[in-house]
Amino acid sequence: MNLFKIKDNQLKLKTDFADVKAITDIIADKTFEQLEKDGIFVFPEVIKDADDISRNQMVLQSYNDKYVSGNIMGFLGAGDQRLVIESRFSTGEDYLFQYLLNKVMDFPNIVDLEVDANQDNALFNLLVFLFPHYLRKAARKGAFKTYIRRWYNDGNARGTIDVARHIRMNTPFVGNMAYSQREYSYDNYLMELVRHVIEYIKTKPYGRRLLNSAKDEVKLVIDSTTDYTPGERKRL
Repeated sequence: MNLFKIKDNQLKLKTDFADVKAITDIIADKTFEQLEKDGIFVFPEVIKDADDISRNQMVLQSYNDKYVSGNIMGFLGAGDQRLVIESRFSTGEDYLFQYLLNKVMDFPNIVDLEVDANQDNALFNLLVFLFPHYLRKAARKGAFKTYIRRWYNDGNARGTIDVARHIRMNTPFVGNMAYSQREYSYDNYLMELVRHVIEYIKTKPYGRRLLNSAKDEVKLVIDSTTDYTPGERKRL
């Protein structure tokens, strides 16, 4: 993975960005409004939610043969390239950036946050901290419900008979039939995936405190996924 770090409000030669060219090709000289329209993941949703960020601001802007970074800090990725924009006041660990994340995202007050919110896993771990925010936002529409197919083997046959499975499971015949049917259910592939994420976050030292900020939404997901199997998470 190619990782390149810069500071906010800093001038650097364009040639210095050679290892993250895929990122600069996407973001350079584009406003936040343009980036959002292009489908770039931006958090918070600056135009709507952030009073201190203008829709005309840029992450990187050309200045002759250099790029100048703005007042934005964060993580950007494209393929195997990563661009990290740190605080210009940081030396070594970027404690100011971590403090700002804490204030903006309402992270739990964790002493060793720097261990989990930087280094090579910075982008992935940041998504862990963003999860409660987006879970709360998604849950405003309620739990996701869709059609799924369930398989049964009992005496109340309805739906599609599964002949091969019936022969395998019910020989000699004891009165059961193997069949499947479509059902409209909250316990589906998407809700199960969200449940896997919740259970993964719980394994972190700060996980339960982090999820407390979305405890009603977490309960909604858990109550909806009655068939959840912990062993499936490792396979997934």
